[in-house]
Amino acid sequence: MTRIVLIVVGVALLGGLFAFGLLRGEPNRDIPSAIVGKQAPNFVLPLYERFHPDFGESLELAAQVGRPMVVNFWASWCAPCYEEAPVLQSYWERFQDTDVLFVGIQTQDRQQYDAGRAFMDQFGLSFPNGMDDASAVSVEWGLFGVPETYFINRDGTVEYRLVGPVTAAVLDEQLAAILR
Repeated sequence: MTRIVLIVVGVALLGGLFAFGLLRGEPNRDIPSAIVGKQAPNFVLPLYERFHPDFGESLELAAQVGRPMVVNFWASWCAPCYEEAPVLQSYWERFQDTDVLFVGIQTQDRQQYDAGRAFMDQFGLSFPNGMDDASAVSVEWGLFGVPETYFINRDGTVEYRLVGPVTAAVLDEQLAAILR
């Protein structure tokens, strides 16, 4: 009898803990970034072959200082990344003839080159994208998860970080800020 009581109490406690987790509200995704307000950490990112003719075999962030940048981290398994990809491509098409550079970084997707290519094909991504195989860039940038998007001004300072899928409203607001 004691064993049954212990099991019932244990199940009730676990159920209560589960209910608390579900009912406590939205998770806090507004964890401050250590790099906002600072110089963006440099990286040299090997680019997918399709971008070699226009951007070279790799892209070094420090070499791009002097132009505003939108840096987006994504993964082929990330559902919200599929929501934001057409928005990013649309804005790249609008801004590619200006000095704004969009950069995509496939991360947390270890050696998923074919999945990355399929993702880029699905959305016709034409801004430079590369693979962060070992997630070294994501660690250096303090990534919370994917997708994350960083807005960098002309002097290389990270002005804003968005955790979650980027929207047209966020792009409008943040591009205006980094283009000042």
